[in-house]
Order: sequence, then structure tokens, then C-alpha cells
Amino acid sequence: MRRIWSGLTAGVLAVSVIGCSSASDKGAAPAVSKDAKPGDAKVTEITMMSQGSWDKNGLQDVVAGFEKENPGIKVKLESYPFRQLFETIEVKLGSKSKDYDVFAVDGPLVANYTVKGYLEPLENYFPASEWKTKWIESSINAGSVNGKLMAAPMNTSTQVLFYNKDIFAQKGVTPPDFDIQKRWTWEQVVDAAKKLTYDTNGDGQNDVFGFSFDQISRAYQTLALSESLGAKTIDEKGLKTTGFINSDKSVQAAKFYYDMFNTWKISPKISPDESKEYFKSGKIAMFVGGTWNTVQFTDAKVNYGIAPHPYFSGQNIVTPTGSWHLGINKYSEKKEAAAKFIRYLTVGEGAKIWFNGNHDLPSNVDILKMIDTDKKFDEFPNNVYRIATYEAQKTAVPRPLTPGYLDWETLYNKAFEDIKNGTDPKKALDEAASQMDRQLKKYESVVK
Repeated sequence: MRRIWSGLTAGVLAVSVIGCSSASDKGAAPAVSKDAKPGDAKVTEITMMSQGSWDKNGLQDVVAGFEKENPGIKVKLESYPFRQLFETIEVKLGSKSKDYDVFAVDGPLVANYTVKGYLEPLENYFPASEWKTKWIESSINAGSVNGKLMAAPMNTSTQVLFYNKDIFAQKGVTPPDFDIQKRWTWEQVVDAAKKLTYDTNGDGQNDVFGFSFDQISRAYQTLALSESLGAKTIDEKGLKTTGFINSDKSVQAAKFYYDMFNTWKISPKISPDESKEYFKSGKIAMFVGGTWNTVQFTDAKVNYGIAPHPYFSGQNIVTPTGSWHLGINKYSEKKEAAAKFIRYLTVGEGAKIWFNGNHDLPSNVDILKMIDTDKKFDEFPNNVYRIATYEAQKTAVPRPLTPGYLDWETLYNKAFEDIKNGTDPKKALDEAASQMDRQLKKYESVVK
């Protein structure tokens, strides 16, 4: 995809590429005693702005491993709740603060942060021969702007089709197959969902529904509908949506979404916060959600199965993807040390430590190969990673790359929420396209 954003932070640093652990590399931190502590003259302390509970789910172990391998660098973690993290990034980096050296970057915001000048290009620290081969293509694309690596992927994500075995058995419906080559179509999902939607107490209202998305009305999941039909959502510059998000194919996908809730009534009109609980309590027969849900569903003792993400018959097989990246604060005074930590976590030994602690689907190709061959992933529910590794490498399509992603996403989600609640799909998408184009116009000055 060709885009040229002017005014980007593409200055070349006069440093050599830093090795994963060799202190002899030019620009690497000097060797010090293993007893070195923060505050010592020869110790560099970097601060990472991280998300949520990562420090409890493996990130502390990554830091411990990194500091053991690099005794001249200490890492301080500061964690923020999901929404507060974005606010803190805007406040701190918007004011050119040097308080943070490494920060978590949600994949779709890489372009936005690049345009704002928050990110230091990583190509001086990651040789192209390495970063172009160590991660899956969708993660590379999400972390790059105009072919320049701006943020390194911590992990990625994919979606699978969960189903309640008990409900299928009760209604005598054959469940979807685990085999990638026997992936269900959306048409098959609807056919089964109609049979799995029913009233349990005779009050005339359905209590069990055939299907639900996890992230109802949100772009991350619903984009796969239009993309399966071959529709694009935005132009190559990331500035125009009219003729894309409201194209005939996009409207066709939105009409399918409308029908789920309003025509076939196979999906409950609930919020994303309620969807998991509906599946766990047996109120939903099929549920498209992330691989991470296996832990919750197993703990809830749901008798569930797993199958690949659906697609439209005869059309493209497309699955949602995207997750967190790591970036270097453009205003950091400790960029070499920050880059060394990022490399350890994304392409070094830290990538394995992170996967073992956090269990999110990795972007690292070597770990994906390990999943493909390790027999422990043959067993349920760990076998969800068998599907996930395939999707990540073969069918994953990231969200649109635009400097105005948050503006775009807010209006997209509103349109699909309106469609869920009964608004005509074409009307909703026409209105969204008009509003999106007005919002994205403010980025024209940084896009050529």
C-alpha cells in the first residue's frame, strides 16, 4: 500500500545496529558488575509504559531475564489501565516528555503516533534482514509506515468459532469441524443458528440465540465480513472512505450483519461486555472470539468446541488480527538501551518468556513454528493455537492504516451499532463515510 506522510520522524541516528546481548556492539551499554544497581554511574535505567496487568502475566519475568543478560540496563515498569494508557501517551508524548523510553502501542495507532512524532524509527536497531523475517507479515505491516519499521510487535491475535456442544446435541445439529480445510461458511453458520435459536420457557421470547460476536459492532471483528467479500474500507492514503466503506460490497456485508439481529434474529442485541457471559451461561450456541477465551470458558466449565473462523461461500477467507507493539519514545535520551529491551522481548529469548507467561498468540515466526510441532498443542483446548498459527500466517488482515484511525474507528463502530439496532445499512454507512471524510481531512497536511 503506497502512502507518503510528510514530517515523519525519519532522522538517521549515527549508531550501529545493536546485538541482542553483546556488549561489544557499537552503541551498547558498557559492561558492569553483576551487582550493579539503578543509580550506579554505569547503569542505565529505562522506563516502560505498559498496559493493564502485563507485569503480572509474564512481563516481570521478561524484565528479569533481560536484566540478567544485560546487567548494565535496568527496566522500570509503569502500568496503566487500557483507556488510561492512551490518555497518558497523549499527555506525556504530546508534551515531549522524556519520562518514558519504551511504550506500548496498539497496532492501529502506529500511523497516528508516527504522524504526531511520538515514535523513533526502529530500523537503526533492527536490521531489515531480521525484522522482515522474524515476524508474520500482518504484524510487520501494522508496525510500519511507508516501509519504515516504527513499532515492533509483542504479539498478534486471531479469532475462532466457539460452540456449545450441549446445545448442538440437544437440537440435533451437527457442529462445525475443527479441520481448517472444512471451515464453515457464514451461510452455514446462519443455517445452524436458526435451528439453535429458541424459547426455553414458552413466553414467546427467545432465551437461547444461535450466534454472537464477542466484540459486537466493533471494527476489529466485523471488518472480516466486508473483507471476505473483497471490499476495502479506506483509500491508499488513509484519508477517504466514501466509495469504500459504503461500496456495494460493504453494504452487502452490513446487510448481513443487520439480518443477524433484525431479520433472522439469531443474535441478541446485547453489548460487548455481556457477550462472554451469555456464552458461558448457555444463552449463545456459537460465539466468534479470541483464543484467550479458552481459559475463561474452561474455568466456567462450558462444554465447548472450537472451529475455524467462518467466511462467505466462494469468497475470500479473511480473519481479524492485530495486537500490541512496542515503540521507542522519540524524546527518550536512552534509545539504545530501549531498543535493546524491545529486541529482547520481540525477537530474543524474551519473546518465548512472554508467550509462556501471557499466552497471547505470538507474532514471532520461530515461536509459531514451535507451536506447529510441539505435541502439547495437540490436546484440547491448547489445540486452539493450531488454528491460530495458521490464521496468523495465511488469512490475517489488519485493520486499516490511517493517521486518523481513532476518528475512523469511532464512526465505524457507531454505524454498526446503529445497524444492529435497526438502522438501514446503506443509510448508516453513507452517513459514516461522510463524517469520516470530514474528520480525516484534518490529516491532509501530513499526507501527500
